[in-house]
Amino acid sequence: MKNKISKKRLVISIFLLLILIALMMISWKLSDENGMQSNDLSMKIAKKIEYGFDNYFDINHKDTFWKTTFNQILRKVAHFIEYAVIGSVMCLMFNAAIRKAWVAALISIALSPAFGLIDEYHQMFSPMRTPRLLDVYIDTTGILFGVIIVTVFFLVFNYIMWLKYQIRELEKKYHI
Repeated sequence: MKNKISKKRLVISIFLLLILIALMMISWKLSDENGMQSNDLSMKIAKKIEYGFDNYFDINHKDTFWKTTFNQILRKVAHFIEYAVIGSVMCLMFNAAIRKAWVAALISIALSPAFGLIDEYHQMFSPMRTPRLLDVYIDTTGILFGVIIVTVFFLVFNYIMWLKYQIRELEKKYHI
């Protein structure tokens, strides 16, 4: 009976699966953009951040850092965050379904990088885009980060619940 998934956990798992699918579709759509579209989007975001920093720091807008380097850093950070979120949601989904934090983490770590590989392969067919092994490494690192955060949360939560159970048992035993 303990192995059966409750209706509540099933609903949560399905909800998280739908979120995961939506995130993957967004990622796929962004990878489908040609190189110029993708670069334009990241440059717009980089410019907003640059001018936001300009409110607090003296920035030379003609510096090559702001023209090229910052955009590249931003793109890599976006890869990391995107896959950290995907890894987190996948790990949450498996935690809701099977309630074993380590197993959920291992499954997530095993499955998530496959999407990163497929996504980079998909970029081969987008004009002016090239797949990069570095991006797969960044994606995998993001996944590991997201999975570790979720797993630590669940392990701490489970430990607290176990401690509460132990306290209740002691209270029963000693009639406190």
